[in-house]
Amino acid sequence: MAQAKFLVVGGTQYEMVDPTSRNNAQTALNNAEYNRLALISKYGGQNIATLLAGEIGSGTVYDALHKRIVANNFAGLRVGDYLDVPLVSASGVAGQQSVRFIIAHIDPYLWCDDRGKGHHIAFVASAPIAVSSSYSGVTNSSYLPWNKTNTNQGTADVKNPYLCSQLKGWEKAFEACLPEGLTKYILTQRVLLEERYSASGALTDSNSWSWQDIGKVWSLSEMEVYGCPVWGTRGYSVGFDCQFDLFRDTAHRLNGSRYSWWLRSVGGGSSAAVCYVGNTGHASDTDATNGWVRPRVGFLLG
Repeated sequence: MAQAKFLVVGGTQYEMVDPTSRNNAQTALNNAEYNRLALISKYGGQNIATLLAGEIGSGTVYDALHKRIVANNFAGLRVGDYLDVPLVSASGVAGQQSVRFIIAHIDPYLWCDDRGKGHHIAFVASAPIAVSSSYSGVTNSSYLPWNKTNTNQGTADVKNPYLCSQLKGWEKAFEACLPEGLTKYILTQRVLLEERYSASGALTDSNSWSWQDIGKVWSLSEMEVYGCPVWGTRGYSVGFDCQFDLFRDTAHRLNGSRYSWWLRSVGGGSSAAVCYVGNTGHASDTDATNGWVRPRVGFLLG
């Protein structure tokens, strides 16, 4: 049915429709529905580049988002919204040319750690990342063992197992594939990281912790996914970590994928096991040399 938008009286045209009010009403309805979907974990997410299109100007979506975060302005942003990030060079590192990163939590570590973080958004890859078939540590065409040898121990020089891992080496290489316009705003994550080392021999539980920089790109801990230690060492494996809002339900641990993915936490009760998210979303641990698990990394944008 046609809608009358103007009324002509005595040859003068008068607008009958207020498009601004109508658009504002529709936006309010849309936001209410998005909020409802988020409450029941059915929100599909929106492209942040679209959400901030009016704020980008001559810059990038990363510039606009950084300005928002610094100003503590998260209006209109929700857990589940995403950035599609092209990889500058994935040769020999990732088996794909871009990665979708989704908002997993807003300000999860505000003013936390021994130095204190400012405002930030935690992003996580939407799915486990296929490793390039040409990467030196790759197995089964697109997977990556957590370690080259079947051990979950630290060393005399670096007592934190995660920082000694092959997984951490791949993350450093992957970080170099991200566009500089993004990485300049990524915070170096600093956590209370578990230690597992003894000069007398291999340990089956972590025996201490220490504040450590784990880089700009990192794998999540068991606590950040499940909200509690499951297979990791009680206490030392938790540190100051919290569960990300994204992972309050099991479904988002997979997000449509059926690939297992590594965590940075090492397994308790074992000198070789490492924690991972199974391909059904379950918490488990496996040998550090398991060749059928992929990385799924995150970062803090500040």
